[in-house]
Amino acid sequence: MTRARRSALAAAAALVALGGGGCSPPDEIVVAVPTDLSLPDDLDTLQIQVFEGGRPRFSAAYERLGEDDAGTLLPATIGFYSATGGDDPLRIQVTGRTGGELGAVRILREAATRIPKNRIVLLAMPLNFLCDGSGRDDGEGGVENARCGEGQTCVAGACASSEVDSSALPDYSVRDVYGGGTGDGDGDCFDVPACFQDAAPAEVDAAACTVAAPGGATLNVALALPSEDGICGDGRCLVALDAGSDDGFRADGEQIQLPPAVCEQMAGGKIEGVVTAPVTAACAQKTAGLPTCGPWSASGSKAR
Repeated sequence: MTRARRSALAAAAALVALGGGGCSPPDEIVVAVPTDLSLPDDLDTLQIQVFEGGRPRFSAAYERLGEDDAGTLLPATIGFYSATGGDDPLRIQVTGRTGGELGAVRILREAATRIPKNRIVLLAMPLNFLCDGSGRDDGEGGVENARCGEGQTCVAGACASSEVDSSALPDYSVRDVYGGGTGDGDGDCFDVPACFQDAAPAEVDAAACTVAAPGGATLNVALALPSEDGICGDGRCLVALDAGSDDGFRADGEQIQLPPAVCEQMAGGKIEGVVTAPVTAACAQKTAGLPTCGPWSASGSKAR
């Protein structure tokens, strides 16, 4: 799709396909929305709202996620640019619901940023299990934060600043979102049940919220859930965590640092435990750029 200026903030392309081109220098922010949940069982609607300078500029809901006639596949990408030159602050809300556009809010992710200058950048805004319960309807047709204070958003189950410096964001590359593919069913995806088929329960150090990686082994890490949330198979339901991510885990030698919310939710009974599995030729390490496989997925031969 040819990029063109408009009188207000606008989507540069439909979800799942970003257009480029035109004569003017690129100054665009591409929002990517992945999830670690199963669709439509856990979420069935994606809602995106954008405010520029405090004024509503874009609002759309994509329903029936995971169905044959889904409004979009995930990860979903949508690009925004501004007729004002990007000087006005931008507030982006990404919401995951169950029960359609007016259904219950499960997850809210927010970002306050500005359109970058002379770049197309990638802003990931995942709808992940650890932030379940982070949003709610405000009673006036909008969505509000149910967990964090003003200027904050839920990241890996904890409250963090919603401010995002767009100059520090990475350049947008479609292959960094869709497992090396283009978002049209190519590229790779991460098969959660298969890759954790022989997973071992990990002993969690609740005080530090860490698990061991003996010998510094490269591992995949997942949360085992007592409910039917997450991606289920072989009699259990799992949420795979992204390696090297603020929304997932980070390895440091023979220790793997989990988000503190994992241990908090284990203590509260929402998470049953943590399992690990070795990285193999068939199962690469799960990262933010490697989406999960499923009927909702825009990536991988096992997607649909």
